[in-house]
Amino acid sequence: MRRSIALWRERRGMSARRFGVGALGIPGFVGLQARGRPLRVDTADRVLAFMGYPPLGPLLRAEIEVFIEVSGTKVTILGEEAVRNPAFVGNLRRGVSPYLRSFDRVRAWMAANAMEGEIPAVRERLADLDDPFDGTWDARGDPPAALEETPAARGLDTREAAAWLGLSPKTIARYRLSGEGPEFRRVGVRVRYLLEDLEAWASARRWTSLSEERAARKKKGR
Repeated sequence: MRRSIALWRERRGMSARRFGVGALGIPGFVGLQARGRPLRVDTADRVLAFMGYPPLGPLLRAEIEVFIEVSGTKVTILGEEAVRNPAFVGNLRRGVSPYLRSFDRVRAWMAANAMEGEIPAVRERLADLDDPFDGTWDARGDPPAALEETPAARGLDTREAAAWLGLSPKTIARYRLSGEGPEFRRVGVRVRYLLEDLEAWASARRWTSLSEERAARKKKGR
């Protein structure tokens, strides 16, 4: 996942901060992943959606269910032996989102304990499901059309824009009233900020010293 994110960002010239804000509203997301922060499946699927790729969660859940059906494995045994949690499959069926590393352990256990012919049978049953890591991931160039609907393309809402700037949502909302903040768009009742406008606003507030900042503010009468 980390390698794929890095490659996607490199091809589009997107900073780690901009990626984190666009995908999840978390500026430090890429850094957290680089430091080994565990990732839940539902969060991974939000990141994949931002990059314009199909979700991973439905494929992983289907893989487990099909394996159970094909092999006749008891769900409690699979959970206990694979991740030391006999309720793992039950929790999964109730909508709990596990960590990706738990799926890694389950898949490794299934591969090690499958009888001859069971893994090919599972793969055949899953052939119609989209796999974001199907071997074509690194070969893809332009993002698919789905990327046009991502937060980066539609603009950021107030909370996302505030996180990108390191401000509170209340501050950026106050800036809209005073005219001090970045440019924004209004679509119906929704307020949206484009990343390029946030970057332009932030760049205009770069200072080389505190005295330079004070002089600029004094000149503007602030």
